[in-house]
Amino acid sequence: MGNGSPDAAKRNPGRFCPAARPFPDLASLHPDYVLASGNDGHHPAAMFPIYFWNRTTWGGDMMRVTGRPLGAMVLLLPLLAACAPAPNNSAQSDLPVAGAALPGSAQAARQSLAITHRYTLRVPSAETEAVQQKHLAECVRLGCSVLSTSIDRANEGRIGARTSVRIKPESFDAFAAALAAPPAQIIIHAQSAEDMTAPIVDAERRLEAKTVLRDRLTAMLRDQTVKTAADLITIERELAQAQSEIEAITAQRDSLRTRTDTIRIDISYVGAARQIGGADLSPIYQASNAINQTAVNSVSWLIWFIAAAVPWLPVIAVVWWGTRRLMRRWRVRKLPG
Repeated sequence: MGNGSPDAAKRNPGRFCPAARPFPDLASLHPDYVLASGNDGHHPAAMFPIYFWNRTTWGGDMMRVTGRPLGAMVLLLPLLAACAPAPNNSAQSDLPVAGAALPGSAQAARQSLAITHRYTLRVPSAETEAVQQKHLAECVRLGCSVLSTSIDRANEGRIGARTSVRIKPESFDAFAAALAAPPAQIIIHAQSAEDMTAPIVDAERRLEAKTVLRDRLTAMLRDQTVKTAADLITIERELAQAQSEIEAITAQRDSLRTRTDTIRIDISYVGAARQIGGADLSPIYQASNAINQTAVNSVSWLIWFIAAAVPWLPVIAVVWWGTRRLMRRWRVRKLPG
C-alpha cells in the first residue's frame, strides 16, 4: 500500500487527519475566500464550495489557483473517511430484543387462575350420607372451607348428595386421595380454569388511586389554613365516599384472591342400589313399598269418576228410555197386517 492509503492514515493520524494537523489557512490565498464561505476557512469541507464559487465568478485566472486544491480534495476524501471514528454499537446493544419480557409488562405479570375440580362419585345408596360426612371431616382436618352441602332422598333406593368446598393447593392431593377411597368410586372428574388476572389488576389499580385520593383529602383536612365551613363539609364528604369505595374495592380484591389462592371442589354423590346376581332389584323394592299408596290412588281415581258421572245420570236415563221407545214403535210398524 502507498503512503497515501487509508491504512497509512490509521497508522499515522497526525500526518493525514485534519483534526491532528491543521489545514492551511485559506485567507492567505485571498481574503474573499473567508467572506464568501461564511466560516474561518480552516475546515476541509469549506474548501470545495469556496473554490467553486471563485472559479465560476472570476474566470480563468482563478483556475490556476483552484486546480491544485480541488485535486488535493479528491485525494483527501478516502483519507478523511479513514479518520472517521468507529461506529458506536452500544446504543444498539441497549435496545430491547423483540419478544423479550420487559419489566412491568404483561408477560412478566403473574397469571392468576381460578381452578375448579368437579367429581362425580358412585357410592352405595345406603352409605351415601356416611361417605359425605367422612369427606367433610377430612376437609375440615385439612383446613378447607365448606361452601355448601345437600342430600336428596326423593328417589327411593337411590340417595344422592352434593358438596362444595375450597381447599389450599398444597392440601388438594390428600383430599383427592380421600375422595377415591372405598367404598366411593370416581366415575367423572373434570377440571376448569378461569383467568382472573385482569379483574385483580384492575381492582388493585383502582384501590391505589382511591388510596392516594384519601391521603390527599386527609392532608387537606389536617391543614391549618383557614377554611370555610362549606369547604370542611365538602372535604369530609369526599373523604367518607373515598373510604367507602376503598373498603368495597378491597373486599372485591380479597374475594378474587381467594378464588385464585384456593381450589374449588364440587362433589356429586350418586347412590347405587344393591344388586343381586348383577341385577338391580330396586324397582321391585320400590313397587312393594308403594302398594298401599297405589291402593289409595286407585280409590281416589274411582271417587273422581263417580263425582264426575253422577250429574249426568238423569240425562243418560232419559236418552236410554227414549231410544227404547222409538225402537218398539219401529218394530210394531214392520210387523205384517
